[in-house]
Amino acid sequence: MTRQKARDPDRRMGIYTRLSDVPPRHRLSTYAERYDGWDVWTDFRESRSNAFDSTGYEQTFTKTARSWKAHMRERERHHALARPDDVETWCTNLAASRTTRTVYTQYWVRLEEFYTWLQFHADHPHRYHPVWMAAATTETAGRIWETKVGRCDTTTGSDGDA
Repeated sequence: MTRQKARDPDRRMGIYTRLSDVPPRHRLSTYAERYDGWDVWTDFRESRSNAFDSTGYEQTFTKTARSWKAHMRERERHHALARPDDVETWCTNLAASRTTRTVYTQYWVRLEEFYTWLQFHADHPHRYHPVWMAAATTETAGRIWETKVGRCDTTTGSDGDA
């Protein structure tokens, strides 16, 4: 019998399901100096180089990196050190000109993959997943999560793809 992943983002997280649950010493913001000048997304991309067997996969990777890094620069935070509210505002901005399905398939999947990689990579102190936290606690990220697990109408928004 195959075990299915939980459909509820809270059930995929460990003991930290809300940023307020995370002790201050374990919050990603405490590692800002360590990440200064480090392009972690490039390391992530290199770890996935064997997966670039399709143009579509590579395009979503590049598009997400460009969009996410720009968003985090505007918020004056490193792209590997997000808070759930960073994820929500990014999702909201994307959803303003795209369908929920497009945001999920063209952007969300790569960002979720990035933070999952960070959590399970020994070089990174990521004890929680800000993308899943946003899905569990915020409106737009929650709607994208519902699209992911097949419980949402995906036709909301327009479908411009920048």
